[in-house]
Amino acid sequence: MGCEVEVGPDLLPVTLARDGAVLIQQGSVAEVRALLDRWTVPVDHPHQVIDGMTVIAPRLRSDDSDNEAGFTDLALSPHTDRSLHEQPPSVLATLMLAPARDGGSATLVDGARVLALARRCASDAEIARLRLRTTSGRFGPPVVEFSPDHARIRYRNDCIAHPYSTDGRTEPVAAVRRLIVEMTRSLRLRAGDGYLVHNHRFLHGRAAFAGDRRLVRFLASVNSDHPYAWLNRGFSIASS
Repeated sequence: MGCEVEVGPDLLPVTLARDGAVLIQQGSVAEVRALLDRWTVPVDHPHQVIDGMTVIAPRLRSDDSDNEAGFTDLALSPHTDRSLHEQPPSVLATLMLAPARDGGSATLVDGARVLALARRCASDAEIARLRLRTTSGRFGPPVVEFSPDHARIRYRNDCIAHPYSTDGRTEPVAAVRRLIVEMTRSLRLRAGDGYLVHNHRFLHGRAAFAGDRRLVRFLASVNSDHPYAWLNRGFSIASS
């Protein structure tokens, strides 16, 4: 995210493994789909129009408590897509079809950097006690899942679920929330622009907007026989 270097299709997996995010410029839906089809398999979503692809645009809401905030003109706080599911998709891509008249900037947060800073003031055991809890009180998965060489982040802080610590301490939760706010970066997407991110590492969201903003989202996982299939387990802790 600090500098722009053109990346060829064959280098997308290695770049995603290293940096966690790749920006898309002057792309089309067919081109993004073709890039993903080279090394990933689509992951279904209830609102998809075809396998793994969903059009995100404002529409009338029947129930404010439904998990449909993405289909409004409201801001979305940085989050992991499908964070409460057993196996969230490891790859997420977006492509802007029609920018908003006002507002609507995309937001990205490098969770690897958030984790690296959090580990300076909290032990891995303390971080591992952070979990998601739904507003109905159901206990969800860990915010950070550690394995020997990898970590996977699942985060959201909204009307569906929020982070909490199983030992009742509020300091670690507040620290993670603060770091996410401090490290949020805004990205103004024009028509044909978008991003490809490692969904286990990067959080994404958007600012509130006015107008008919339309964006396409792709969800996928890396092919099981691909050299970078380990991205389905998380990101290298060395990256953080």
